[in-house]
Amino acid sequence: LFMGLTVSAEEIIRDRKILKRESFLNLSWNSYLMSKLSILFSLSAVQTLSFVVIGNSILEIDGVTFSFWLVLFSTACFANVLGLNISSAFNSAVTVYVMIPLLLIPQMILSGLLFKFEKLNNLISTKGKVPVVADLMASRWAYEAMAVDQFIHNQYNEPFYSFDRDASISDFHSAYLIPELRARNQYVLDHLKSDDDSVKRTVRQDLEMIRAHLAAESYRKGMEGVDPAQLTMQTYTPELGRRFQLYLDDLTAHYQQLYNQQVSTRDKKMAFFEKRGHNLNAEKDAYYNESLADLVRNTSVKDRLIAYRGKLIQQHDPIYQRVIPAGWWDYRAPFFAPEKHLAGLTLETYTFNIGVIWLMAAGCYLALYGEWLRKFVNMFSKVNFPVKRA
Repeated sequence: LFMGLTVSAEEIIRDRKILKRESFLNLSWNSYLMSKLSILFSLSAVQTLSFVVIGNSILEIDGVTFSFWLVLFSTACFANVLGLNISSAFNSAVTVYVMIPLLLIPQMILSGLLFKFEKLNNLISTKGKVPVVADLMASRWAYEAMAVDQFIHNQYNEPFYSFDRDASISDFHSAYLIPELRARNQYVLDHLKSDDDSVKRTVRQDLEMIRAHLAAESYRKGMEGVDPAQLTMQTYTPELGRRFQLYLDDLTAHYQQLYNQQVSTRDKKMAFFEKRGHNLNAEKDAYYNESLADLVRNTSVKDRLIAYRGKLIQQHDPIYQRVIPAGWWDYRAPFFAPEKHLAGLTLETYTFNIGVIWLMAAGCYLALYGEWLRKFVNMFSKVNFPVKRA
């Protein structure tokens, strides 16, 4: 971002007199901008490639040179277009270089690296999902894309990722989610007939959590014929509650079996690789980054499961989570989730995030072509503030 902004920040300011002198010729503004972008994009490609090659060789990061370069190149191109916007809007190079830190600071703060999103103010944060304000930052999309891609697609981890993911999901259900649902179901059974308003509110919230889980769960043995949408305080009987408890016992055994199957299959595949001549310990030392794994798995979190606004939110292992979109255009997901959903499509986080960065660059180009930022600045420059005279 910094390199992309600095190389483009003065481009239009330097040409201001030429543009003004040749304005009567009605030359193509789009052609002028495209000529600038072609040079800037080429320069950014060389800069980011040098940065990745040298940086990865020093840090001994192998196997992700192209994927890292593509993310950083896309981010630099976005910064190029953003830099041309501020170059077009202001007449002074000093003003432009003052603007660059002001543009970079929110990119740093809301990238997800310096501060965890769940620790931001509740007015802008959402538990279990990236805040909308952070989605406006290219740094957030770039950082997540690089971290997720390096963890999933490194040479050591990629063959076993799907097994680890299914094992993590099964372990979370059997060890955390189902016990929580069991406790909440017991609370509902104990207080279903209560007349206390606060207790009834809690019962209603617990029933909402039970209903949401049952609707999302594919394994329904023992709860056949039960429509989750019909589970209300009026229809939820003690008999149905006890039936749900037995269902949770069966569901626990189901997920424990799935967990054992995935771990066994992973171990067999590792043994097969070892027989084929792969030195997995050497590959792990070369490609697997434990600090990165702790980061994308959020291992430092205190509570692995929290209740938030009537929902049970998983806080650990976002890299293994399966996200269920709330609607057709619901792209939002936990930070470091492996995939995103949009318009009925499921895309890998790496691909989706790069697409978002280029979409942001396209939006900045439209603003540049229409000189929206310059018009906005000029609008405020015409405002006369009253001066109080002594």
